[in-house]
Amino acid sequence: MGCRGLISKDEPIVEDTSLTTLFEKQCPMYMSMGMTYDEFWYDTPYKAKFYREAYKLKVKHRDEEMWQQGVYIYEALCKVSPILHAFSKKGTKPLPYSDKPYLSQMSKEENKITKEQEAENERLKAIVQFNAWAKAVAKKFNK
Repeated sequence: MGCRGLISKDEPIVEDTSLTTLFEKQCPMYMSMGMTYDEFWYDTPYKAKFYREAYKLKVKHRDEEMWQQGVYIYEALCKVSPILHAFSKKGTKPLPYSDKPYLSQMSKEENKITKEQEAENERLKAIVQFNAWAKAVAKKFNK
């Protein structure tokens, strides 16, 4: 079934490399990504491509979440570290932990920057429109 290939110089055994075998090896991987058996075997190959791309995005997102969790743990340990020091004075208190998540703080800053950029864009549009109007009026009077 299919083509024969890969003859090893050391061994006289010919390995079977049919397409069916290759697809059968890939099926469990795609099923672990959430694709059903019927989708893998009977749907368009583009669907498998999209499942693979979605899986890569999901893994990347999970990695970023884990990194962010590490940042929170690191900050918590840094805030507590003054009282964990062996030679700390009596009455030493930990530093206060952040009240809000980092992403909510970043989104406020990003919103402020975005609003400032939009206001600047509107100002520049108004200047361009005024200059175009002024040139049109000057052209009428110079005739």
